Amino acid sequence: MNYCPNCGAELRAGAKFCPTCGYNVVQDESIENEAAEAATQTTQETFKLELEQAEGLNITRAAIKKRAQEKLSGRYGEWCKTIILLVVARFIAGFLFQIAYVHFFANGMLQLFSVFMPYSAYGYGYNYGYGSPYASFSLFLWFLLMIIAIILIFLIAALSTAVLQWCAIHTLRGNRADGLKIFAYFIKSQKDRILKANILIAIYTFLWSLLFVIPGIIKSASYAMTNYLLEKDDRLSASEAILLSRQIMHGYKLEFLILRYSFFFWHIATIFQVTNFYVMPYQNVTEIQFLDMLYNHYVAQNK
Repeated sequence: MNYCPNCGAELRAGAKFCPTCGYNVVQDESIENEAAEAATQTTQETFKLELEQAEGLNITRAAIKKRAQEKLSGRYGEWCKTIILLVVARFIAGFLFQIAYVHFFANGMLQLFSVFMPYSAYGYGYNYGYGSPYASFSLFLWFLLMIIAIILIFLIAALSTAVLQWCAIHTLRGNRADGLKIFAYFIKSQKDRILKANILIAIYTFLWSLLFVIPGIIKSASYAMTNYLLEKDDRLSASEAILLSRQIMHGYKLEFLILRYSFFFWHIATIFQVTNFYVMPYQNVTEIQFLDMLYNHYVAQNK
């Protein structure tokens, strides 16, 4: 049963006007239909807008890499000194570890051998000195040197990431990418916040990697923006930069990891070392280009 919206009188089926007050019932229905269509259209537009925001940066990986190559055009030579120093530092640390490990293992085996065979075939009592009290001291020294080498490798790996990322930031801004000056700036002017942040990132990533590697890879993406933020705002502490990096990278870790591992075959080529002079600048500037765009996107959404 229908009723007049104006006076409430009962209407017969199909009536266009109210017999009591003469109200145009058809006009009222058309207004209601238009209002419903407008509401539906508004809802659709809002949903479309949300989808557009969810698309993120709206740029392909190929476009990001192209921009990075444009920034690096004619400037790869600036990176040479930095790359050479990093390669040499890694080689020295790895060489020290290998020497310490070999001597520690050899002395340990000889110590063990001297326990079961205290006398040599020539009748000497100490197996050429490896059964003497000095052998234990020598074994301890080689063990200590091996631990120092491991710590050195860890620190070089952590700080090389910071130096390369800061070099990439300088390249994007048109400044000279001098890793030695950047490292000196870390030590003299940054109040240890750069060193602390990168050492914490290395420790966190290593601990997460103990859970079958994958969590460590994901967490490395969460911390990827830390150095960018430390350079962007010198008021941020190490822990604040790490926390803010995790917030900004939320929802974009997979995109960043795909971008990072798109250089996989380039890294295979770096076994020849010479390709480092192309791959290191290319990858780091590409990643910082992505992080710079993501940061601007984040700021625009969180004014």
